[in-house]
Amino acid sequence: MLHILKHRYLAYWFSMLTLSVMLTACGFHLRQPSPIAFKTVQIKGTTQINTALKKALIEQGIKIVTEAEDAELQLELLKEENEQRILSLSGTGVVREYELYYRVQYRTKLASDATWTLPIIMEGRRDYTYNDANLLAKQAEQKLLSDSMQTDVLNGIMRRLSALKKAQ
Repeated sequence: MLHILKHRYLAYWFSMLTLSVMLTACGFHLRQPSPIAFKTVQIKGTTQINTALKKALIEQGIKIVTEAEDAELQLELLKEENEQRILSLSGTGVVREYELYYRVQYRTKLASDATWTLPIIMEGRRDYTYNDANLLAKQAEQKLLSDSMQTDVLNGIMRRLSALKKAQ
């Protein structure tokens, strides 16, 4: 019996080792943020995602500057909106579901350009069921969903920034 368990243990670890070697050999990598072509960025405006945006840019080796003259790219956060809408009601008129929206409107300007781009809107949307009997749990769920939407919007902005190219 001990002999069989020992072989199973070795077979398990051998299969895990083989799987990990195959994954790395085929070029599998965890999702990484796309590199941004700029070394310095100025961020104007204040929103809830400012801190997270600055942190994400710094993690990619981008310096955040305060003066427009020092920036290769200017990013202006124009507007931020949090919205909650009623999605459905019960037969007695009690709210059953809500829909949450989180939008950030921003625009960019390259150092070589004279004008700003048209405003771009990044939006996140989530639905959740609601019940007055679980008020504290539903408030916590709403907070988690809002944080998740902010992360998604931030990742969308980072993807858009990585698609921008420097003027040659």
